[in-house]
Amino acid sequence: MKKEAVAKKDVRQFTEEECQAMGARIREAREEAGMKQIELAEFLAIGKNQMYRIENGQTPCKTEYLFEISQILGVSLDYLYFGEAVSNEMREMMEMCQGRGIREIRKAVDILRAFFG
Repeated sequence: MKKEAVAKKDVRQFTEEECQAMGARIREAREEAGMKQIELAEFLAIGKNQMYRIENGQTPCKTEYLFEISQILGVSLDYLYFGEAVSNEMREMMEMCQGRGIREIRKAVDILRAFFG
């Protein structure tokens, strides 16, 4: 895709408040994992100063870093982006769907709808 086409797309940017909240969630998850800021920075192959700016909401965290952070710290991307943790039950259901065909998943959804509907 050409740069002009990308520039014309309406790409949503995080607000300053959203960046600060995301950084706080990253810091909280890192601290819960017992990891130092410099250790996480090394895992991501970024500098300590950049990690500091991300955790303090001074700069947005790149998506590829968020994915790695979620894997390293064992938290969901939903939690890092939006503050919404995926419950263990939801995670279990998602794992059960992995490797299944769309027809099997649709049948399961139909059963859940019948049960809860």
